[in-house]
Amino acid sequence: MEDPDKIDSPNVMLTVALYSSIWCTLYFTLCIVNYKRSYEWNVRLVTALHALTVTGLGLWCAFVQGPWPFTDAGGRSTPLQQQTICLCLGYFLFDMSWCLYYQTEGPPMLVHHILSIAGLSVCAITHWYGTELIACIIGSEASNPLLQLRWFLRETGKYDTVFGEIVDAAFMLLFGGLRIGVGTNLLYSYYNQDTDWLGRIGGSALYALSWMFMVNIITYACKKYTKKLKKWKASASDKQSTLKDKNITDKSEVVVTKDNNHNVRARKVLQNRFITSKNIQNKYIGSTMEQVSD
Repeated sequence: MEDPDKIDSPNVMLTVALYSSIWCTLYFTLCIVNYKRSYEWNVRLVTALHALTVTGLGLWCAFVQGPWPFTDAGGRSTPLQQQTICLCLGYFLFDMSWCLYYQTEGPPMLVHHILSIAGLSVCAITHWYGTELIACIIGSEASNPLLQLRWFLRETGKYDTVFGEIVDAAFMLLFGGLRIGVGTNLLYSYYNQDTDWLGRIGGSALYALSWMFMVNIITYACKKYTKKLKKWKASASDKQSTLKDKNITDKSEVVVTKDNNHNVRARKVLQNRFITSKNIQNKYIGSTMEQVSD
């Protein structure tokens, strides 16, 4: 790790403060321009923009510039990694302040923000762990735009649509695939590399937090699709009953016959069903008696 005497902490703090002020300025600008929407609407726009920005920068760091987190983690941060981390830290300081002021988030999300700020701060100040943290940023933020889109659809009354179902499923699959699927592989490879205890503790904490969110998502998905399945079965049963009712039409005719004793019997004929003369009013028989001859 870099010598602490050579770490330029004031410069890092100024950079983080600058990025945080940029996110704040963007938020207040949206509140002025987009004044018809709520404060939460505008802050979620900032959140989505942040997620797209840092995900794009993270992908460039990992796939183009390097180093590769599955084989070369635990080293000094590159300049681009350092700037991406400071940008992300500036956002989380802004968003944490917003959440505390409006009290919109519960303990799990606040714990997530605290861990994120702590991890980003260590990396930003020490100029270390950039490779593995960039991988964590990609896994954490790549699904965030879909999460915000779900909220926007719900607010505009378009969540219960085909597009809403696609967004919902895409979010759950992307979240599970990145945070749990790729995240498990990354943590395993991280422990097998020459990494120190601090990085391993941070990675394990973020991984455990991902599982906590994943359990909540699985619980939500089970409740949602179980409810939809029951509703679909009830709807299918109603359709079958309706079809049966349609097959039994109200149109009827009176058929007059004679038995062996020359007694006139009338019956009302329905599709797939017969009603004997006992259930027919006398007027049906009276209207057809003259038509019967021996």
